[in-house]
Amino acid sequence: MSPAAEDLVRTGERAAAPAHRVPSLRRAWRAFRTGIAFALFGLGALVISLVALPLLQLTSRRSGDPQRRVQGLIHHAFRLFAWYMTVTGLIRVTWVGRERLRGRPILVVANHPTLIDVVLLVAAMPQADCIVKTAAERHLLLRRLVKGAGYIPNDRPDAIITAGTESLRQGRSLLLFPEGTRSPSGRLGPFHRGAARIALRSGTDLVPVLITCSPPTLMKGQPWYDVPERTAHLTLTVKDPILVREHPAARKTEAGGARELTDFLQGFYERQLRASR
Repeated sequence: MSPAAEDLVRTGERAAAPAHRVPSLRRAWRAFRTGIAFALFGLGALVISLVALPLLQLTSRRSGDPQRRVQGLIHHAFRLFAWYMTVTGLIRVTWVGRERLRGRPILVVANHPTLIDVVLLVAAMPQADCIVKTAAERHLLLRRLVKGAGYIPNDRPDAIITAGTESLRQGRSLLLFPEGTRSPSGRLGPFHRGAARIALRSGTDLVPVLITCSPPTLMKGQPWYDVPERTAHLTLTVKDPILVREHPAARKTEAGGARELTDFLQGFYERQLRASR
């Protein structure tokens, strides 16, 4: 190869190198911003637990439902966090049928593809009793909030059914994920029967929320720093209620009805997710 040709090759390699580095640099910048978001979430939980929550409890002893006031505090905090994630370009959110979440009491069920979807749902519901992992109940930063909000730990199935049914009978809304944890990559996890049992026992219609996230991010088992190169777009579609009292499952025993309603619910989500791809 002539010296002139070698110079052209070296020049081309130097010109091409920055183009190859752009995606990795973009991903590193997104991971850095995601790390800041997680740090702010932890700091916010600390401030709310140690400062805002005690003040709220002092002022709410003689007025209103203290649990609902704590839930309202969490609702506004999650709205702020969702706003931060949006304005920093970490997520983009599209809602369809969000007005269906305004009724009360409602039993909201959703698939769980990513960590951020619970934040978006609570940010959309000023009052929502939630079923949370036992780890959250024991978490140093979260346990006071979980207890103050009256959230229901998921370690005792029968207690979940009783507490969830009572919440709805008291005119409170309930939010739960039938999978019990985040979905496996690219598919749904098996649905538990808790949502169906609560719906049948309380006679409350199910309000399904279909959640998609593209490109996937903050999935089950995925480290927070493993971020996509472009903004994750979450679409939350609130479907028409499933009328539990008119469903064939309502005419069976609770055990048989819960099994049938759970199968119906999982099939419903599988069809909806296939149609959304």
